[in-house]
Amino acid sequence: MLTVATELRPSVIHGIGVFLLEPVRAGQLVWQFDSRIDRVYADYELAQLPEGLGSFLRTYSTLHAATRLWVLCGDNGRHFNHSETPNTLSKGIAFGDDVAARDLRAGEELTSDYRTICDTFADGAPIFPS
Repeated sequence: MLTVATELRPSVIHGIGVFLLEPVRAGQLVWQFDSRIDRVYADYELAQLPEGLGSFLRTYSTLHAATRLWVLCGDNGRHFNHSETPNTLSKGIAFGDDVAARDLRAGEELTSDYRTICDTFADGAPIFPS
């Protein structure tokens, strides 16, 4: 669950992005797993869903390979875009807190390095398939 005020806007990085409505200080908590908002799916649950829904969940969820669980952010957090120089840092795959890597301005798009939040990409899978 995002812990800062945001809104969705078109992104120059990819499709839709999540943008800050307030300034954020370096080290400030930006996202934290909250089971009241965020949903967890097991592999077998995704396999039982209609293909369109399963595909949606695999696109917008992060995989925690050790538990074979997928985490879907229930708010704007699922629209973080990837950056090689992200402005947030994750303290762990899927269930780890995300903090601001530096002071961030209101209006700035939140980005993360997908390889640090999702095991699908940690193993070298292409982030944007060609």
